[in-house]
Amino acid sequence: MTKVTEKPDFTGHTLFVGIDVHAKSWNVSVYFNQQYLKSFNQPPTPEALQAFLQQSYPNATYKCAYESGFCGYWIQRELLHRGIGCIVVNAADVPQTDKTIKNKTDTNDSKRIAQALQAGQLTPIYIPDEEIEADRQLVRCNERFSNDLTRSKNRIKGLLYQLGIKLPEYFSNSNWSNQFIQWLRELDLKNPSAKITIEHQLVMVEHIRRQKLDVLKDIRALLKKERYSTTAKFLMSVPGVGPITAATLVTEIDDMKRFSNFEHLNSFIGYYPSQFSSGENIHQGNIIGRQHKRLRSLIIEAAWTAIRTDPAMTITYNQFKLKVGAKRAIIKVARKMLSRIRYVWLNQIEYETGLVK
Repeated sequence: MTKVTEKPDFTGHTLFVGIDVHAKSWNVSVYFNQQYLKSFNQPPTPEALQAFLQQSYPNATYKCAYESGFCGYWIQRELLHRGIGCIVVNAADVPQTDKTIKNKTDTNDSKRIAQALQAGQLTPIYIPDEEIEADRQLVRCNERFSNDLTRSKNRIKGLLYQLGIKLPEYFSNSNWSNQFIQWLRELDLKNPSAKITIEHQLVMVEHIRRQKLDVLKDIRALLKKERYSTTAKFLMSVPGVGPITAATLVTEIDDMKRFSNFEHLNSFIGYYPSQFSSGENIHQGNIIGRQHKRLRSLIIEAAWTAIRTDPAMTITYNQFKLKVGAKRAIIKVARKMLSRIRYVWLNQIEYETGLVK
């Protein structure tokens, strides 16, 4: 007698796969027809996931999701290339219960993602193309160098404080000019090791400064690329928007049309006020904590410039300042600035100062 083994065929069926991504392994959970099938750990490669799915559930339609984070978007691109549907979601958008919050494990995380994906509760984030993603990293490099520079300066200030050395009044608000650095190098210190330590830190400061200058040159060259040049020119007509802010806008947003309206954009940047409603009582609180940190900060900086250079923004700021104070007033100006940045971008026209509306 010949024994015939028939393999399962999932043609016409969809499997939902949640992936909790880590550098050394992925935890994967699989759901089918509202039913939890299994969870397992696998090597951190799309190839391993594809091999498992095709072997265990042949001919099915596969839909995967994972949370955005350190891994970027290469996993999503590779899975799509292999014919496996995949979306990337914001971790804050994956539904949680009190139980899952208090019992956080890799398996629970991958199961939450798969369950929400199957229920249609997940909204994918925008995936830029590879060119934009690479250009974005170049622009972000400037911010990283700025942070490194601040840390190096703070180390020197901390050492001076430990040694009991006070800065002269004419250096109290120093912008670390060459004259100030020379003063640091000529300090008469009793202990040679302290002088050597300061010298090493100053070498680091100067090195980071040179790196920042090189990155700035690269960013200016980046803005001359065909896909950015026209939009960047119009953006830099907005008060307070220089090359760094323009480069951050075009690489972080990429396509302004992906925001259906200003409220959608405003929510993405993070100027949207929190709201607490009960019955007929509606209370608006501070702006939401969820934000695009880089852009929110840069547009506020641009708003401070705008209230000095654009009469319309000056009027707006002073009107709100009387009602809600300076800090909240500048947020309202930044929100108006964001609206005008959107208008300039979509219509490809230069900013006009002095326009109230």
